Formats: sequence, C-alpha cells, structure tokens
Amino acid sequence: MSKVIAITNQKGGVGKTTTTVDLGAALSRENKKVLLVDFDPQGNLTSGLGIDRKRPFTVLNLLQSEVMGMPYDVHEAIVTHETDEVKMDVLPANKLLVSAEAIFNSFDGEKELILKNVLTKVKDDYDYVLIDCPPSLSLLTINALGAANSVLIPMQPAKYSLDGLADLIKLVMMAQNSFNTELEFEGIVYTLDTPNQIEARNIKQDVEDAYGANVRIHETFIPRLKDISSSPSYGVSVFDFAPSSKGAMAYANLAKEVLANA
Repeated sequence: MSKVIAITNQKGGVGKTTTTVDLGAALSRENKKVLLVDFDPQGNLTSGLGIDRKRPFTVLNLLQSEVMGMPYDVHEAIVTHETDEVKMDVLPANKLLVSAEAIFNSFDGEKELILKNVLTKVKDDYDYVLIDCPPSLSLLTINALGAANSVLIPMQPAKYSLDGLADLIKLVMMAQNSFNTELEFEGIVYTLDTPNQIEARNIKQDVEDAYGANVRIHETFIPRLKDISSSPSYGVSVFDFAPSSKGAMAYANLAKEVLANA
C-alpha cells in the first residue's frame, strides 16, 4: 500500500527539500518505488535533481486540468531520475506554480483535495510519495496535507524554528479535524543539527516538553554537513555525491525509521 508523506515547515532554509530528496533516495535504496512531488514554486527539488525547470508539463498543468475537468495523464509530467545509486520518479515544478493559489480559489469543489485527486491516479504505482512543500502555510501546503497520510517536519533546533512550530502543528490539527481525518504525524526530524551546542540541546528539550507526548521525535538527526548541502549543485542525492558520508548514513537511518513506522 502506498504512503504519502508531506514534508513541510513554513520556515525556509531548514533542509526541507534536501530531506525530501535524500529520504526518497534512501527509501529507493531499500527497494521501494518512490515518487517525489515538487510542490514549491522555487522548484529547488526539480533543479536539485538536474531536471530542467522549463519543462512544458509540470505539476501545475495537472492541477489546472483537474480543476477544469479536462482529461490528463499524470505520467506525462513524471520524470525519472536514475543514477548508479538511486532511481526515483519526480513530478517537477517551477515558478509558475505560484499561480496555483488562483487556480485553487477558482474551484467550486473541495479546494483542499485537488492535489489528492491528482495523486490518486498514480500513487498506487509507488510505495512512497514524498511531497516537498513550500515554506509557507498556503493553499499549496494545505493541499499537500489533504493528499498526505502523514506529515514529516524537518526542523533546525534553533529558536526561530521553534517559534513557528506551534503554528504548523495547529495547521496539521486543523487538517485532521476538517478535511483529512486520517492524517497523522510522521514526526519531527532535526536537520542542520549541531548536537554539541548548548542552544540546540535546549531547543530539543523545549520541543520534547511541548510536543513529545503527541508527536514522534525521530532518533535520527541530520547533521549540518557540506556533503549534504553540496549534492544539489551536482544534480544528485547525497548517496551519489558522497555515498560513504555521515550525511548519507543519517538519511539511511531516517529511512529505516520511516519504514518501521509504515
């Protein structure tokens, strides 16, 4: 059975796109079929895997066709990213995705479930579908929550990340209570982590105290490493750029935790 995970945090720069790519790559290395959905108008997931953001058919076209009731084939937009180490499918995006808000608002039906309707046509072809959300609590993020089975929150253990976590938790709970009653928390994963710093340890304790009883906090943390941050410049995952690195090992361990929670 396919599992759809929305990877989201309204704060930018926390390693959200990197986590989507490298967790997907790690799952593919566990012989899972993976689809990555770039749902951020910045299109960083698309370009970070060496895919041209100027492609004529992207996730935006699928949303438009769904809203307009036009026939479409999701497979026409899917691009396969295959290397010696990983194989994943990608639904690409570019800056034109900013117009999705207007498309959603023009729809007379359930605006929160448009992406879900699109993914329903292909999700059973995959073991995991990972949605890279924009750094905002917009209708794009709400649609990702409507399509997902669970929510994974990459979080840098720093003050500003903690400040925004409460709003994100509230949004997920709103989704659970209104348009996706089956939505669960996949958990919080610490990214760009500096575990030896006092501030990071204090923030983690604050998160544990506030949310630990209701939201899973992954044992695996993703350290701040150049190997992880550099791989998108080469259009590959960390498993291709530095397969023996601590970063690759961290994402491999995170994938094992996600698989255990299937």
